Amino acid sequence: MKKFINTYWEHILLFTVIGLVGGFFTGLYSYESLPSDLLGQLTAEGITRPIMGLITAIQSAGYGLILGSIGIVLSNKIGLWQDEIKPKKKAIIAAIIVSIIGGLSMILFDIFFFANYSQAIADSYLVKPTFSFIFASMTYGAVIEEVMLRLFFMSLIAFALHKLFEKNEEKTSTTILVIANVIAALLFAAAHLPATSQIMGLTPMIIFRCFLLNGGIGLLFGWLYRKHGIYYAMIAHGGCHLISKLIWILFI
Repeated sequence: MKKFINTYWEHILLFTVIGLVGGFFTGLYSYESLPSDLLGQLTAEGITRPIMGLITAIQSAGYGLILGSIGIVLSNKIGLWQDEIKPKKKAIIAAIIVSIIGGLSMILFDIFFFANYSQAIADSYLVKPTFSFIFASMTYGAVIEEVMLRLFFMSLIAFALHKLFEKNEEKTSTTILVIANVIAALLFAAAHLPATSQIMGLTPMIIFRCFLLNGGIGLLFGWLYRKHGIYYAMIAHGGCHLISKLIWILFI
């Protein structure tokens, strides 16, 4: 344990601190998005906007600390952990390309396709994103979601499949890693359904949209994790949010 902490304490600290900050702003944004009846109920129980932020901050920091630590252990076991001390030009370019693809696809698919079939999707763009929403997306979304879904969950699935089907092989195969990526991407998409339901409701079209866009982009994040390391998946995830929110604010 001491050796593990001495080796990886900077990564764990980073995940925990970003979880704390990102979780706080996620709580503020979630509070802003609540329907009036639920908001009134929470207010009556003494749960104010800052308290909601503190609750989610503690929860998110826990994800960064615990799942981040387990994820580092698992990713080392399946050969995916990369310390990434020096930036890699090829990896940075790949992360930027994924950011552009993801950021544009989220907006363009909504505006030119899904909005034609769902008024709720069209209406969701009538209100500009708040600062707390943008900051939560760039911190909790980019870092903690990648810790949970890629570093922890994708690594866990790959580790389990490797032990089940490749127990005589020292190295985890690309096939296992791809399968784990697909499963993690599907969970990533499903994890967006509660928030999507709160904003837009749930219809077959909205569910299809969630799995197509979030699942598809999640596959690209998983590919970056597999090829270049978890930090490049985080950079691309944050880049997707940045590009999509800038287009939303400036052009929609």
